[in-house]
This record gives sequence, C-alpha cells and structure tokens, in this order.
Amino acid sequence: MRGLVHTVNDDLVIATIHRKEACGECRACLSGMTKSEMDIEAKNLCDAEVGDWVELELQENAFFNAVVIMYGLPFIGFIIGVVGGYYGAQKFFPTVPAFLPSLVLGALGIVIAMLWIKSQNPRWESGKYRPLATKVVEEDDEEIVNGNYKL
Repeated sequence: MRGLVHTVNDDLVIATIHRKEACGECRACLSGMTKSEMDIEAKNLCDAEVGDWVELELQENAFFNAVVIMYGLPFIGFIIGVVGGYYGAQKFFPTVPAFLPSLVLGALGIVIAMLWIKSQNPRWESGKYRPLATKVVEEDDEEIVNGNYKL
C-alpha cells in the first residue's frame, strides 16, 4: 500500500492512503465510514519527508493479530456473558426467562472486552501493530489521476 506523506514527527510519518475495498466495509473507524482517503501513522524507516510517496507495510502477522484482538476478544466476552447468564441466572432469578440475563450479560461481556482493549491501546499503538513506512517510492500514475486518488 502506498501513501503520500504530509507530516513528519520524529521517527513517525502521517501519510494519506486510499482506503481499499476490504477496509471500506469494516466501519471499525470513523474515517472508514465517511471518506475514501484516510490518514495512517507509520514508523519512518526510510527517512521520508513531507511530499514523499512511501510504501506502507504491516509487520508479519500484525494484521491477523489485530483482527483477533478487535473481534475475537469481544466475541469471547459475549459468549462468556451469554453462557454465564443463561446458566447462572436460573440460580438467582428462577422466575426470569433465561434469555434475558444471558442477553444482558452477553452485552456486558462485549463492553468489558472493548474497555479492556481501549485501556491497552497505548501499548499496542507503540508496538508491532503500527504500520511501517519501508521505502520511498515514485508516485504511482495508475492510482493517481490529476493529483487525486483514482476510485
């Protein structure tokens, strides 16, 4: 993936990239929901400067690990909440239908997992999940038309 560098801070660059089709349906970030371009903060391994085009990469397995964290952990929290609510609620509330506490505890499991992920965000932002600007490249004429991204 290629991006146009518009900001350089210490050992980081911020580059504008064209959002790919796979990213377009995710809606995990606000940028992905509203525009076809988004800014990516990447570690500057190629001494890029403002106005340079850079090749952006993720470290090996980082994308898969990020997907597991963002989707797998809330799913696990949901399953634990549903199962715990379904079987545990019968002991404390025998007159309440089992699906109600399981639904509530399932949603609570998702919220707890998302809050934990958010609390760990500084650790993950500075680590292996940050994209890398690996080399300065020439402007790709096939992707760019009149200074704008071709859709």
